[in-house]
Amino acid sequence: MRRPNRKNPVCAAALVLALSACTSKPVATPVPQEPPKAPPPAIKAWMDRLTVAHEYDPKTGFIVARETVALPALIAEAPPLDKAIAEAGSSRIVIAFVTADRCAPCQQYKRDALNDAAVIARLSDARFLPTHLEVDRSPALADAHLGTRSIPMTYALRDGKVIAELRGQRSAADLVVWIDGLTR
Repeated sequence: MRRPNRKNPVCAAALVLALSACTSKPVATPVPQEPPKAPPPAIKAWMDRLTVAHEYDPKTGFIVARETVALPALIAEAPPLDKAIAEAGSSRIVIAFVTADRCAPCQQYKRDALNDAAVIARLSDARFLPTHLEVDRSPALADAHLGTRSIPMTYALRDGKVIAELRGQRSAADLVVWIDGLTR
């Protein structure tokens, strides 16, 4: 077989046409594409709502608080969980706020919800006895009365038994609705 003369443009064009006729794949015509859609609006994660100083601890995988938020006097001066349960008996509902100083969402919960005037007003109702449990300082109380050390958590107990729970960091409005639901 004779090689075409590559310097001759007519021979080169003839070779390209001949070879393209031998292919089994049709030449694709580009299809106009729609412009890319705008990405959905960013969803703010709960971490984006943290205003307490915090940092990520790669060793534990936790978001660690770099500050501790003070509890309102009504909760800070309350009896510990075991004494609150004994004092409340069956006549009052113990509302236990379980947090840890190391936990950034816990500190945010204390800042936003537990120090809110509407929440404090609800907790002042004689039907309730609020208390706080710092789970790292009193793990045995958490194990004995709650069966868990999950944080942040809020529990309602009557006669020492959990009758309701509210998981995680919540807004003051969420907490008020939950407390109001305990007496219905």
